[in-house]
Formats: sequence, C-alpha cells, structure tokens
Amino acid sequence: MATAAPAAPVRYLSRPDLVPPAITVDLAAAPTSPGRILLTPKDTTDEQIGPLLVDDTGSPVWFAPRGDKLRLVMNAQVQTYRDRPVLVWWEGAFVPLGWGQGTVTIADQGYRTIAQVGLDRGVDLHAIRITPQNTIIVVSYRTTTAVPGQVTLRPVVENVLREIDIGTGRVLMTWSSLEHIPVSESYLRSNDIVAWDYLHVNAVDLDQAGNIVVSGRNTHTVYTLERGTGRVLSRLGGKRSDYTLPPAAVFAWQHNVRVLPNGDISMFDNEQGATFPPTPPTRPASRAIVLHPDAATRTATMTRSLSTPDGLGTGAQGSNQTLPDGHAFVSWGDRGRFSEFDADGTMIYDAHFTSPTVDTYVANRVDWHATPTEPPALLARRTSGGVTAYASWNGATEVSRWQLLTGPDRTHLAVAADTARGGFETVLTAPGDAGYAAVRAVSSTGAVLGTSPVTQVRAG
Repeated sequence: MATAAPAAPVRYLSRPDLVPPAITVDLAAAPTSPGRILLTPKDTTDEQIGPLLVDDTGSPVWFAPRGDKLRLVMNAQVQTYRDRPVLVWWEGAFVPLGWGQGTVTIADQGYRTIAQVGLDRGVDLHAIRITPQNTIIVVSYRTTTAVPGQVTLRPVVENVLREIDIGTGRVLMTWSSLEHIPVSESYLRSNDIVAWDYLHVNAVDLDQAGNIVVSGRNTHTVYTLERGTGRVLSRLGGKRSDYTLPPAAVFAWQHNVRVLPNGDISMFDNEQGATFPPTPPTRPASRAIVLHPDAATRTATMTRSLSTPDGLGTGAQGSNQTLPDGHAFVSWGDRGRFSEFDADGTMIYDAHFTSPTVDTYVANRVDWHATPTEPPALLARRTSGGVTAYASWNGATEVSRWQLLTGPDRTHLAVAADTARGGFETVLTAPGDAGYAAVRAVSSTGAVLGTSPVTQVRAG
C-alpha cells in the first residue's frame, strides 16, 4: 500500500522551534527491517537541517537543527565508542570543489556531546570510522603542487588520512594519498580552472584483519591499506586492480564502501560522476552492489545488484547498507530518496523528502535507543470540553504511552487521560476546568520515563 506525508513540514505546538523537513512515503509494501531511519537532510534554501531520526511513516523521533544552507550537517551514523552505541555526525563548511572543512561530533544515548574531533576544522565530511581501539579514522583534503615525481604548477588535491585517539587527540597515523597512489590512476580529467581532485576519498572502514579499507571515488578503486604504515596491500577495481572483475561487476564513481562480516564489499555504485569537467554515465542507472573478492584466485564476483524499478541515476552521494536479515537500505544521494529491498531484491519501501531542494548524503536503518536529558515538552489549552494537551519528547525512543495529569494547582495533579503515543506529538484530552497540567512518558512495560514541567493551562 502507498501512504503519503504532508506536503509541507509539520508544525508542533509543544515544540514550535522544531520544523524538520517533511518526508513523503511512496511505497510501504511489506514489513521492513527493525529500527528507525537516520538521515542528515541538507537544503539549498532555508529549511531547518540537522541529524534526523524518523520512523517508517516519515514521522520524526529526534531532530537536532544545527546548520543552514551554509553550515552543513552530514554523514550521521550509529557507531560504537567505549563499548557503547553513539551517534556520530559531521558539521562544517562545504567547499564547492566537493569536500568539507569541519568537525566530527560524538553524542551518547542522552544526546550529550561526549567528544569532538577536528576542532581545527580540518576534518572532511566523507569518511568517519570509530575503531574498536577507541580511535577514529578521518580524512582531510588539501591542495598542493608538490606531486612526487612531477614538476607541476597546477594544484592537485591531496587526501590525508589520520587515525586519532579520541580521548587524548593524539594522532597515531598520518597517510598521504600522493605518497601512495599516483595521479595516473584517476579517471577524472585535469583542467586549468580548479584543483585536480584526482582521488577523492569518500569512505573508510576496517577489514577483519584490522587493515584500513578506503574508497577512491575518482579512481574507481577500493584500496586496502596496512594499518600503521599506510602501505597499499591491494586494489579492487580501477586501472591497476589486483582482482579480475567480470564486466557486470565493474563499478564507477562509488560511495559508502563497507566491509561486511564475511569479508564481502558493499557500496553504492553511482555509475555517474557529478564532476567538472562533466563525465558521461558509465551505466544508465545507479546500483547498490555487493562484491565477493576471492584472495586465492584474485577474482571478484558480484553477489548482489539493486536498482530502482524506474532506473534512477545519481551523480553525487548515496549509500548502501546490508542489514542482518538480508535486507538492503539504500540512499539515492542527491535525489533525496531512500529505499529498502528485501532479501530477494524486491523494493518494499520507498520514500523521499517532500521538498525537491532537500537531500541526504547517506541514510541508514539503525537500532538506536535513547532517553534525552531534557524533559518532555507540553502545551496545554483550555477548551469547551476541558483540557487539550500536546505532548512530545524529542529523541525519546522508548515512549509507548502518554499520561496527562491535571489539577487545581501545581502540587495537586492526578492522571486525567492515558493514550498511546501518536507520532512525534501526541494529543491528549481530559474533561474539567483544571488550571495546571503535566504529562508523563510511559514505556511499554508501564515504567515512567520522564515527566514534563508543570505548566499553567492556557486559555483556548
């Protein structure tokens, strides 16, 4: 069945300061994987942007407006730090050449910032990976004319990987792309107008041996680097591939490379480059693919390829998440669209930002449980039938029901209504002419999770 969200952002009476971008759900044909959807909407106009957690209807669970069309927030993920789930995102300035200069924020399950990396504002938006050793691997972009083995006055973009101890800020490893990957591997044409972004690292991960796996978008290559030394151990794809790929498995302009638990490689295979100078698409549609590299035979086969029924192509951004039940959750990058496919490859969920100016760098289905440090919010009004209350708790994931408490003064309140949670903001009504009200958030087991401040009931 198909459902639809409102055509404009919803206004919440209990939280008028929050106006997250609206989402339209175009397809909801079968049960999806557990979890909610984590996005980082960005906009070319003036809508609020920031990390956004929604349910399958597109209704917000948590929204943190932190940026604008000049200060972006991108690449929100759930990762693990010190054996606890954390939210991670990047925010900063976007360089029109295609990278960012900013900071990585790490927040706990109360949405408190517990660490920041890149306070010098030198961290790029693309690659963020917290390791089991409580370090973080990030990338920075810088322009230089110092190209090993060449004499050039034309600026080239160098990618610098750093592994940083999050707790102390100590840099444990620094890796320069120009020292390890020659510019001759690039598929991006050089030009006299802008710096040559010959590699464009846009993802990092770790393999089972702890080596660093890096995606070079503009070389169409996945590199495996020896951790600590940065030595290139292997190349998958591109001009110097150590693996033979059949024609159907050849990828181009990829994003969001991840190492799966079995050693396979998943990615969003754009097949189109939002490049300058422009490059023609290598295939008519973008794909979410999984490759199986065989180290013994030095061959790589494609085990999965997913595209939209309408053959959508996207030249920038995008992600491909393989879920534990075999489903895949895919973001179509600059198209502002995200989808889920079942284990058989059938699209069962499809949604997009209602505004055509909003998109998201990645989209992930996440298992995230949080209780905010701030209390629930409430607006209570007097109506002809009694009291109508609007209750919300931005970021609370475990709320099952709401209770409305009313009374003649702040110290004498009693439960007057009890109702199931109804989206980000729940409406409760109770008879009587009470002068004061509060709301309680209740879990599925009946535990009280939080209580709003007592507020005076406003005139209708």
